[in-house]
Amino acid sequence: MSLVHQIDSGLKRGYPEKEIVEAVVRAVTPGLQLRDYLEGRDDLDLPITRRLLRAHFQERGATELYQELCGISQGRIETAQNFVLRALALKQRVLFASKEANAKFKYDQTLVESMFEHAVSTGLSNAEVRQEVKNAFSSNKCSEEDLLERVNQASHSEAERARKMQLKKPVTASVEMTGNDRHKPEVKKEKSPNLYEEVQLLKTQVAEIHKAITAGEGRKRLRGGPGDAPIVNRMV
Repeated sequence: MSLVHQIDSGLKRGYPEKEIVEAVVRAVTPGLQLRDYLEGRDDLDLPITRRLLRAHFQERGATELYQELCGISQGRIETAQNFVLRALALKQRVLFASKEANAKFKYDQTLVESMFEHAVSTGLSNAEVRQEVKNAFSSNKCSEEDLLERVNQASHSEAERARKMQLKKPVTASVEMTGNDRHKPEVKKEKSPNLYEEVQLLKTQVAEIHKAITAGEGRKRLRGGPGDAPIVNRMV
């Protein structure tokens, strides 16, 4: 496509067609069969040269290229800037192919530009960038350079916003257990006694003390005092 572009550029600058054809032939790499073939043609003019170049580089026709432009969309890992550049290049290829003498359908500049704007506006994956592109197209003085600058600025703003939103997300802390910790037996925590259990324990202790005191007094009565006779003698 660079050679075809050079042909159009030479025509815009007013160079004669014969000089343009000679420049194109010289631009082809020496030793290629294409150059040998072109140098051997005596009736080589500009339309024939364009057709031969497109056939050699297997360039598709205007209709097929236009259909591709209609369905173009941003790739999954493709940036917005690269997508717009790809759409711009495809638009130029449609216009170049439409200028061919044997083109079945010729697409004029206005139609191709309108389809390009629609394809780019609907083909971008990010909503914010899409809106910025629509605003750019709504302006009548939006050049291709302005479009690329606005897409680049919108992409940077959206990337910064996404980064800030990522920083605001709470981080959930998790404790990872080591292999040794997983095999350690669980240590049961001792339950602290409640008030009811403490009262019952205190009652039990008081009852045991009272029982011990009562038993001691009974033994004293059986032995008697120092001046008393044993109970056995009194019974006799």
